[in-house]
Amino acid sequence: MRSSLGRGGVAGCLWNGCLAVLVLALLAVSGVWLWLSLAPRHWEHEARDQMEKQVAETRARLADSAADGVLLGTEIDRDVHTAPMAGHVHVRRQGGTVTVTALLVGFGPGLMGPTQTTGCYRFHVVPPRVTAARISDGACGGRAPAAHRRPAEVADDVVAEARATLDKGGLDAVRTAEVWRTPGIDVVRMQFPKGRLIVTVRLLNRTGASSTAPCYAFRVRQDPPSVTAQKLAPSHCD
Repeated sequence: MRSSLGRGGVAGCLWNGCLAVLVLALLAVSGVWLWLSLAPRHWEHEARDQMEKQVAETRARLADSAADGVLLGTEIDRDVHTAPMAGHVHVRRQGGTVTVTALLVGFGPGLMGPTQTTGCYRFHVVPPRVTAARISDGACGGRAPAAHRRPAEVADDVVAEARATLDKGGLDAVRTAEVWRTPGIDVVRMQFPKGRLIVTVRLLNRTGASSTAPCYAFRVRQDPPSVTAQKLAPSHCD
Protein backbone atom coordinates (compact mmCIF):
# COMPACT_ATOMS: atom_id res chain seq x y z
CA MET A 1 0.00 0.00 0.00
CA ARG A 2 2.78 2.36 0.94
CA SER A 3 4.52 1.49 -2.34
CA SER A 4 1.36 2.34 -4.36
CA LEU A 5 0.90 5.65 -2.59
CA GLY A 6 4.54 6.40 -3.12
CA ARG A 7 4.19 5.90 -6.84
CA GLY A 8 1.04 8.05 -6.93
CA GLY A 9 2.77 10.72 -4.92
CA VAL A 10 5.72 10.84 -7.32
CA ALA A 11 3.43 10.95 -10.35
CA GLY A 12 1.37 13.69 -8.74
CA CYS A 13 4.47 15.75 -8.00
CA LEU A 14 5.69 15.33 -11.56
CA TRP A 15 2.29 16.32 -12.95
CA ASN A 16 2.02 19.30 -10.64
CA GLY A 17 5.56 20.35 -11.57
CA CYS A 18 4.79 20.17 -15.30
CA LEU A 19 1.58 22.08 -14.76
CA ALA A 20 3.43 24.81 -12.90
CA VAL A 21 5.99 25.10 -15.71
CA LEU A 22 3.19 25.31 -18.29
CA VAL A 23 1.40 28.00 -16.29
CA LEU A 24 4.61 29.99 -15.93
CA ALA A 25 5.34 29.65 -19.65
CA LEU A 26 1.80 30.78 -20.50
CA LEU A 27 2.16 33.77 -18.21
CA ALA A 28 5.52 34.65 -19.79
CA VAL A 29 4.13 34.41 -23.33
CA SER A 30 1.09 36.47 -22.33
CA GLY A 31 3.35 39.07 -20.73
CA VAL A 32 5.52 39.32 -23.83
CA TRP A 33 2.45 39.56 -26.08
CA LEU A 34 0.95 42.28 -23.87
CA TRP A 35 4.25 44.20 -23.84
CA LEU A 36 4.59 43.96 -27.62
CA SER A 37 1.04 45.23 -28.08
CA LEU A 38 1.36 48.16 -25.65
CA ALA A 39 5.01 49.21 -26.00
CA PRO A 40 4.72 50.74 -29.52
CA ARG A 41 1.96 53.07 -28.29
CA HIS A 42 4.15 54.15 -25.40
CA TRP A 43 7.10 54.69 -27.75
CA GLU A 44 4.93 56.77 -30.09
CA HIS A 45 3.78 58.89 -27.15
CA GLU A 46 7.41 59.45 -26.14
CA ALA A 47 8.33 60.43 -29.72
CA ARG A 48 5.42 62.89 -29.87
CA ASP A 49 6.40 64.35 -26.50
CA GLN A 50 9.96 64.76 -27.73
CA MET A 51 8.73 66.47 -30.91
CA GLU A 52 6.58 68.86 -28.88
CA LYS A 53 9.65 69.62 -26.77
CA GLN A 54 11.53 70.42 -29.99
CA VAL A 55 8.74 72.81 -30.99
CA ALA A 56 8.89 74.62 -27.64
CA GLU A 57 12.69 74.85 -27.76
CA THR A 58 12.65 76.10 -31.36
CA ARG A 59 10.09 78.76 -30.48
CA ALA A 60 12.22 79.86 -27.50
CA ARG A 61 15.39 80.07 -29.60
CA LEU A 62 13.66 82.12 -32.29
CA ALA A 63 12.19 84.45 -29.66
CA ASP A 64 15.63 84.93 -28.12
CA SER A 65 17.15 85.74 -31.54
CA ALA A 66 14.31 88.13 -32.37
CA ALA A 67 14.53 89.93 -29.02
CA ASP A 68 16.58 92.74 -30.59
CA GLY A 69 13.83 93.36 -33.16
CA VAL A 70 15.55 91.59 -36.08
CA LEU A 71 15.63 87.91 -37.06
CA LEU A 72 18.48 87.13 -39.46
CA GLY A 73 18.74 84.13 -41.76
CA THR A 74 21.89 82.92 -39.99
CA GLU A 75 20.01 82.97 -36.69
CA ILE A 76 17.21 80.89 -38.21
CA ASP A 77 19.80 78.42 -39.54
CA ARG A 78 21.03 77.89 -35.98
CA ASP A 79 17.67 78.00 -34.24
CA VAL A 80 15.62 75.55 -36.34
CA HIS A 81 16.78 71.92 -36.22
CA THR A 82 14.75 70.07 -38.83
CA ALA A 83 14.12 66.42 -39.53
CA PRO A 84 16.90 64.86 -41.65
CA MET A 85 14.51 64.33 -44.59
CA ALA A 86 13.13 67.88 -44.44
CA GLY A 87 15.52 69.38 -47.00
CA HIS A 88 15.65 72.87 -45.59
CA VAL A 89 13.68 75.51 -43.71
CA HIS A 90 11.31 77.67 -45.73
CA VAL A 91 11.41 81.36 -44.76
CA ARG A 92 9.03 84.05 -45.97
CA ARG A 93 9.47 87.72 -45.09
CA GLN A 94 6.78 90.35 -45.41
CA GLY A 95 7.63 93.71 -43.93
CA GLY A 96 8.76 93.12 -40.36
CA THR A 97 7.05 89.71 -40.18
CA VAL A 98 8.95 86.47 -40.68
CA THR A 99 7.24 83.12 -41.27
CA VAL A 100 9.37 80.01 -40.78
CA THR A 101 8.04 76.62 -41.93
CA ALA A 102 9.93 73.48 -40.96
CA LEU A 103 9.48 69.73 -40.52
CA LEU A 104 10.47 68.86 -36.95
CA VAL A 105 11.18 65.39 -35.63
CA GLY A 106 10.82 63.54 -32.34
CA PHE A 107 12.41 60.24 -31.36
CA GLY A 108 11.40 57.57 -28.88
CA PRO A 109 12.67 54.06 -28.02
CA GLY A 110 11.89 51.12 -30.28
CA LEU A 111 12.38 47.42 -30.77
CA MET A 112 14.42 47.37 -34.00
CA GLY A 113 15.43 51.03 -33.88
CA PRO A 114 14.14 54.36 -32.59
CA THR A 115 10.51 55.26 -33.06
CA GLN A 116 10.22 58.47 -35.06
CA THR A 117 7.45 60.97 -35.61
CA THR A 118 7.45 64.20 -37.61
CA GLY A 119 5.27 67.25 -37.85
CA CYS A 120 5.15 70.34 -40.04
CA TYR A 121 5.18 73.55 -38.01
CA ARG A 122 4.85 77.20 -38.87
CA PHE A 123 6.52 79.80 -36.66
CA HIS A 124 5.09 83.29 -37.03
CA VAL A 125 7.62 85.89 -35.91
CA VAL A 126 6.75 89.52 -35.29
CA PRO A 127 9.86 90.47 -33.32
CA PRO A 128 10.13 89.90 -30.48
CA ARG A 129 6.94 87.76 -30.38
CA VAL A 130 6.92 84.21 -31.77
CA THR A 131 3.94 81.86 -32.10
CA ALA A 132 3.96 78.25 -33.31
CA ALA A 133 1.25 76.14 -34.94
CA ARG A 134 1.14 72.69 -36.50
CA ILE A 135 -0.04 72.67 -40.10
CA SER A 136 -0.57 70.12 -42.87
CA ASP A 137 2.50 67.98 -43.53
CA GLY A 138 2.09 68.82 -47.21
CA ALA A 139 3.19 72.38 -46.45
CA CYS A 140 6.67 71.03 -45.65
CA GLY A 141 7.00 69.07 -48.89
CA GLY A 142 8.25 70.03 -52.32
CA ARG A 143 10.89 72.48 -51.17
CA ALA A 144 13.63 72.44 -53.80
CA PRO A 145 17.27 72.80 -52.65
CA ALA A 146 17.62 75.57 -55.26
CA ALA A 147 15.74 77.82 -52.85
CA HIS A 148 18.86 78.01 -50.68
CA ARG A 149 19.90 81.59 -49.98
CA ARG A 150 22.53 83.27 -52.09
CA PRO A 151 26.03 83.45 -50.50
CA ALA A 152 25.96 87.25 -50.65
CA GLU A 153 22.82 87.26 -48.48
CA VAL A 154 24.47 84.95 -45.96
CA ALA A 155 27.56 87.19 -45.93
CA ASP A 156 25.35 90.22 -45.20
CA ASP A 157 23.85 88.41 -42.21
CA VAL A 158 27.30 87.47 -40.93
CA VAL A 159 28.37 91.13 -41.12
CA ALA A 160 25.23 92.21 -39.25
CA GLU A 161 25.71 89.62 -36.49
CA ALA A 162 29.43 90.32 -36.15
CA ARG A 163 28.84 94.07 -35.94
CA ALA A 164 26.16 93.68 -33.26
CA THR A 165 28.51 91.43 -31.27
CA LEU A 166 31.38 93.89 -31.71
CA ASP A 167 29.26 96.73 -30.34
CA LYS A 168 28.28 94.67 -27.30
CA GLY A 169 31.46 92.83 -26.39
CA GLY A 170 34.37 93.95 -28.52
CA LEU A 171 36.79 91.97 -30.64
CA ASP A 172 37.13 89.01 -28.27
CA ALA A 173 33.37 88.51 -28.30
CA VAL A 174 33.36 88.43 -32.11
CA ARG A 175 36.10 85.80 -32.11
CA THR A 176 33.91 83.40 -30.12
CA ALA A 177 30.55 84.49 -31.56
CA GLU A 178 27.87 81.93 -32.41
CA VAL A 179 27.73 83.17 -35.99
CA TRP A 180 30.88 81.16 -36.80
CA ARG A 181 29.05 77.99 -35.69
CA THR A 182 26.14 78.51 -38.08
CA PRO A 183 25.38 75.44 -40.26
CA GLY A 184 26.82 76.08 -43.73
CA ILE A 185 29.58 78.39 -42.48
CA ASP A 186 32.88 76.52 -42.55
CA VAL A 187 35.65 78.51 -40.84
CA VAL A 188 38.95 77.92 -42.64
CA ARG A 189 41.14 80.16 -40.48
CA MET A 190 41.17 83.04 -38.03
CA GLN A 191 43.93 85.63 -37.99
CA PHE A 192 44.55 88.20 -35.28
CA PRO A 193 46.48 91.24 -36.50
CA LYS A 194 46.75 93.90 -33.79
CA GLY A 195 43.33 95.42 -33.13
CA ARG A 196 41.73 93.35 -35.89
CA LEU A 197 40.23 89.96 -36.65
CA ILE A 198 40.17 88.30 -40.07
CA VAL A 199 37.95 85.23 -40.48
CA THR A 200 38.16 83.27 -43.73
CA VAL A 201 35.21 80.96 -44.39
CA ARG A 202 33.57 78.75 -46.99
CA LEU A 203 29.84 79.25 -47.41
CA LEU A 204 28.66 75.70 -48.04
CA ASN A 205 25.54 74.84 -50.00
CA ARG A 206 22.86 72.44 -48.76
CA THR A 207 24.76 69.39 -49.94
CA GLY A 208 27.76 70.37 -47.83
CA ALA A 209 30.11 70.27 -50.83
CA SER A 210 33.18 72.44 -50.25
CA SER A 211 34.83 72.16 -53.68
CA THR A 212 32.64 74.87 -55.22
CA ALA A 213 31.76 76.75 -52.05
CA PRO A 214 32.33 80.53 -52.25
CA CYS A 215 35.24 81.82 -50.17
CA TYR A 216 34.76 84.95 -48.04
CA ALA A 217 36.92 86.97 -45.69
CA PHE A 218 35.29 88.93 -42.87
CA ARG A 219 37.45 91.71 -41.48
CA VAL A 220 36.64 93.09 -38.06
CA ARG A 221 38.29 96.23 -36.70
CA GLN A 222 38.14 97.33 -33.10
CA ASP A 223 38.90 101.04 -33.54
CA PRO A 224 37.14 102.53 -35.32
CA PRO A 225 34.60 99.66 -35.07
CA SER A 226 33.78 98.11 -38.43
CA VAL A 227 32.96 94.77 -40.06
CA THR A 228 33.35 94.15 -43.79
CA ALA A 229 33.00 91.14 -46.10
CA GLN A 230 35.00 90.37 -49.23
CA LYS A 231 34.56 87.51 -51.67
CA LEU A 232 37.87 85.84 -52.45
CA ALA A 233 39.19 83.46 -55.05
CA PRO A 234 38.55 79.79 -54.06
CA SER A 235 42.31 79.27 -53.63
CA HIS A 236 42.24 81.46 -50.50
CA CYS A 237 40.17 78.78 -48.77
CA ASP A 238 42.44 75.87 -49.72
